[in-house]
Amino acid sequence: MIVGRMLSWRIILRYTGRPVVVHIALALAISLGYEALNAKWLSVPALPVTLLAAALGVLLGFRNNSAYERWWEARTIWGGLVNASRTLARQVLTFLPAPRAQRSDGTPETPSAASRLVQVAVQPEGPALAPAWSKVGDGAVRDQFGHARDLRGPSAPRANLATFLHPGVETPRGITSMFEGITEDARELVYAQIGFVNALRCHLRRQDPFPEITPFFRPSVLEALRVEQNVPAAILLWMGTRMRRIYSDIEHPEKVYMRVSMDETLTELTNYLGACERIKNTPLPRQYDILPHAMVRAYLAMLPLGVVADLGVLTPLVTAIIAFLFIALDAVGRDVENPFEDAVSDTPMTALCRTIEINLRQMLGESELPPPVQPKDGLLY
Repeated sequence: MIVGRMLSWRIILRYTGRPVVVHIALALAISLGYEALNAKWLSVPALPVTLLAAALGVLLGFRNNSAYERWWEARTIWGGLVNASRTLARQVLTFLPAPRAQRSDGTPETPSAASRLVQVAVQPEGPALAPAWSKVGDGAVRDQFGHARDLRGPSAPRANLATFLHPGVETPRGITSMFEGITEDARELVYAQIGFVNALRCHLRRQDPFPEITPFFRPSVLEALRVEQNVPAAILLWMGTRMRRIYSDIEHPEKVYMRVSMDETLTELTNYLGACERIKNTPLPRQYDILPHAMVRAYLAMLPLGVVADLGVLTPLVTAIIAFLFIALDAVGRDVENPFEDAVSDTPMTALCRTIEINLRQMLGESELPPPVQPKDGLLY
């Protein structure tokens, strides 16, 4: 996604460079023929060209509006994925039963919570949040240039535990220690949600998801996922099955409500997955793409013929300006209609996945978090 205030010439030339040069050369040839060779037959009445320009503007506007609606729907879906991921992590950390520790006198002791925030929440008379913790950032706050603001305050580093998911193997992105109160099931489900959004991103961009999701699953789960055609859907199935096993092993008067609530969140994630696949696999009708493209080229070929009698040697200059406008409109519409192609107008799924990862790992009480994805050359991916 383009987030810079100014477009780079590289992007502009990518959209318009070669076609504009071709039409300028054609206009220059017509202008020289009309002026130098006295080829008056190269001039046509301007009225047909004017009417064609009006019709073409309406057609391009309709097509570009339809393309933008697809792009905005994709961005809305991924905004919903961010919220649903936070909801699922909150449900996992607050609905799943925590292990009960024993005091020295044998009485049960409430274990420490996932993060400092939750620790304060479960204390009967806990103090207000310390200022350093109140400034913790989620990786999503950005300035007008798309740069993520680092709002995290200083925090004391925690000692790393033995690697949970891959014993003896150093995992990417520095998966770190959690508070003791988080159960193994809760940890795996939160990591699985991070793996799901990364798998969905790779699924939509037709990339191999396993280099991205390896840090978040046990080796046995990864091996099972490798035989699946739709890895994101398989992850949701695994999460639902894991939740069913967890709740079948506990006795709680509200476990039915808790399980239904979490299953509704999984259903919401499934709907987001299907909506993304619908946009990815159902392009705009080809006639909406081919017809405006052909009409733009036909109009720009006729344009010098309609203005050369009035403009003379200025015909190439006017043609260059009008050609740039129409070709850019056509190219932008063709680009934004496909928001999952890892292009300059792509939905910034990599940055959103990183935001989700930062949020959820912070809920687990981790302090060594990956940095937010920053724009590169005015582009945020």
